[in-house]
Amino acid sequence: MKLPYYINNEEIVFEAPEDTHFFYGEKVCLSQKFNDICKDCDWYDEGYTILDFTKYIDINLIKKLLRNIIIKIISEVSPKIDLSNFELNKYHKYIKNHSQHLEISKRAKRLYFTKDEFPDQKIIKFIENAIQKKLSFSPNNSDFVHWVIVRINPPYSKGFNPAHKDIYEEFDMNGFAPQMVNSWIPICGVNKKTGLPIAPKTHLLNEDLILRTRCGSTLEGQNYSVNCIKSWNGDSSMKLIYPKEGEMLLFSSHLIHGLGVNNNDDETRISLEFRLHENNNID
Repeated sequence: MKLPYYINNEEIVFEAPEDTHFFYGEKVCLSQKFNDICKDCDWYDEGYTILDFTKYIDINLIKKLLRNIIIKIISEVSPKIDLSNFELNKYHKYIKNHSQHLEISKRAKRLYFTKDEFPDQKIIKFIENAIQKKLSFSPNNSDFVHWVIVRINPPYSKGFNPAHKDIYEEFDMNGFAPQMVNSWIPICGVNKKTGLPIAPKTHLLNEDLILRTRCGSTLEGQNYSVNCIKSWNGDSSMKLIYPKEGEMLLFSSHLIHGLGVNNNDDETRISLEFRLHENNNID
């Protein structure tokens, strides 16, 4: 079946299997029912904000460390590739084999940093100050540790997620929404052609207005762990957000987002994602 979306008023159509099951939820706003940790932020009504972190965190250091991490992953997957002059935004010049890219991308999406390997704690502290909540990779009273995601999307690649909400996986399995906030940091290849589409204010919609699947969806022949949202309040319009280098997009985990297709002709789009939980048990 065809799923049309409108990103900055431009129609883009995706294919999903004909037997995909979409459904509406109950007449309840999950962001309000489960006390969204962004509710006291001055940007809560829109569901997102863009923050400049250049005075607190060195973006060039982040890029340098990510370059080293991605080089290490590539070397493990394909040790014969000469990476001496490797540049992040030219990743696609080095990795042209699709199966190799899928394996590299898979590993880059689940990173756990050791102490002093990456300034993740400085990033967390910056976000804590922004929303005035204690945050961690782990929820309150839980042994679960969320990973850091590095998304690598070569030009015109299909390495995007469907339009989705991050809270649905926990909600569908256990009936509650986690206390999370999302941070999306552009590393390279993010511009007016390519960023992260979001649907402002959709975190405030009742579930009976959102037509979606459960988690584990298929789009463009590719399987995803997240859900797929077809429409919200009869609409499927999204806004393309493309923060500048040294800025981050911070948004409620109840907000609909996804479909980050790379429309660049010759530049790989790489972004860094944090999904942070409220945790009042940390020092």
